[in-house]
Amino acid sequence: MIETYRQETTKKVAEISELGSKPTVFQAQRCQSCNLQLDLPTVHFLCKHSFHQRCLNAIDGESLECITCSSTNQTIRTLKRSQDEAAERHGRFKMMLDAEGKDKFGVVSDFFGKGVMAAPPLLD
Repeated sequence: MIETYRQETTKKVAEISELGSKPTVFQAQRCQSCNLQLDLPTVHFLCKHSFHQRCLNAIDGESLECITCSSTNQTIRTLKRSQDEAAERHGRFKMMLDAEGKDKFGVVSDFFGKGVMAAPPLLD
């Protein structure tokens, strides 16, 4: 699984690099939402999905997210937030453990009691 994540990360880094250095061509002819022929105004996302502006209920200047990719994006944001919180808790644990004059066993038992050492929940 780790190797798969590494490969995916390498692929995503390459895609991000390309997005910053090469033009993107959008060739979609149908709206991903209503499946009708695209006409203006149209919204194109870098994930290659395209929609009528009216299908997104978009207002000019509004920050939008692809409705096809939004659930996946939300899962990724949730994972990132959980990893950031875990890193912060583990950083605080290490700081407390390294503090002079602290009862190290007491620090460990306190953090176990708070669930900091619990395994993260598995995702489906």
